Amino acid sequence: MDGRELWGKFTAWLIGFGWNLLSAGLIFLCGWWLAGLAAKLTRRAIGKSRTDPLVAGFIGSLVRSLILLMAGVSALAKLQINITSLVAALGAAGLTASFALQGSLGNFVSGVQIIFTKPFKKGDYLSFGGYEGTVKRIEILYTVLATFDNKEVIVPNSKITGDVVVNFTTNGTRRLDLSYQVSYKTDLQKGKEVLADLSEKDERVLKDPAPVIAVGELKDSGVTLVMKLWCRQEEYWNLYFAMQEAVKLAFDREGIEIPYPQLDVHMR
Repeated sequence: MDGRELWGKFTAWLIGFGWNLLSAGLIFLCGWWLAGLAAKLTRRAIGKSRTDPLVAGFIGSLVRSLILLMAGVSALAKLQINITSLVAALGAAGLTASFALQGSLGNFVSGVQIIFTKPFKKGDYLSFGGYEGTVKRIEILYTVLATFDNKEVIVPNSKITGDVVVNFTTNGTRRLDLSYQVSYKTDLQKGKEVLADLSEKDERVLKDPAPVIAVGELKDSGVTLVMKLWCRQEEYWNLYFAMQEAVKLAFDREGIEIPYPQLDVHMR
């Protein structure tokens, strides 16, 4: 075989491979677009049946992943890559691959567990493992939370099912625990009356359960007065900030001293 014939075969192979590569790319791009469209239509269809939006989002994410997988397999087949041989090659490195996929499989199973057990729903405020925020959506591998300062936290599903989760939204109400130190010279009855008056005037404070106002601790620098108020979950932070300011202004107005740590030194 002379050089001209060899070059001709190489050129023909290169042109054929180029067309296959272009076709594979188009197949994958079409699959990508179709996956997004199918996920959107799936979420919309399930949403019309009054199903929890988290379920709709999870199933939509699953549909998108399956279509992307099929598009990827079709693209590889267009490139004339033997899928069986590829799987066998991955199987040869099975130990490494199994460890790499173990976490993803665990997150997927945990996602299914969350969907079926329904420990929370979209919009619930959760706290677990050092994370805290409002549930936005659940994907097949992770759950997305929005923090109080509008940061997005992406948490693997297995961390949620493997940890203790506190749901502040389920019961609709939440207790606000506040504490204030006053001087030992303060008339404690007067201090408690000031706090009680503030709680009665704020409409966000629920009457049932009734507020609890009492002496909490006797500390080195002062006496701690505690105030435990119940409110609707969505009013928690608004009430917290409002009450902090109201207590300071009321104590100043009534001449109630808020002490600060100090050290007395006696010299002989």
